[in-house]
Amino acid sequence: MEEQKKRLDYRWILILVLFVIGLTVYFYKDYQLNRLRKDLTAQADTALAVQNKMMLAMSAKPLIWAIRSEMLRNNLDEINVFNTDLVKEKNVMEITVLNAVGKIINSTDKKLEGAMATENYMQYLSADSVKVFNLSDSTSRLVAPVMGYQSKLGVVILNYKTSRFNPK
Repeated sequence: MEEQKKRLDYRWILILVLFVIGLTVYFYKDYQLNRLRKDLTAQADTALAVQNKMMLAMSAKPLIWAIRSEMLRNNLDEINVFNTDLVKEKNVMEITVLNAVGKIINSTDKKLEGAMATENYMQYLSADSVKVFNLSDSTSRLVAPVMGYQSKLGVVILNYKTSRFNPK
């Protein structure tokens, strides 16, 4: 009877050990999976941010050319119509057009029009190529110079709400 009891104890000990090993493996793999998920989410978020930046810079060319042609004709009403329509698009927050001396000739924020640009915007007048700046995790700023035949006509400043990767 004692022999049978010892055998029974070994069985329970073996079952308990296997159960603990199973739980340990389960929680370790769960930890690894969560870590991998976080790493992949961070990589996807970075890739999306780079893609947003590239697409924003690429979309600047047609925007610049449309504004350039109307600035050469001194047709600010068409620039206004174009910018008002563009700001209705998802994630486009604000568009401001400065002339060569820093006066705001068109903005989707109408109370800015006609005034001189703030120091924050004046620094962009020296831009000689299209640039995208990150203002925060969720906002980017496109700065694009508008070139005339012989000189710079002004600069276009577009604030854009960037998308984040959300795997839910």
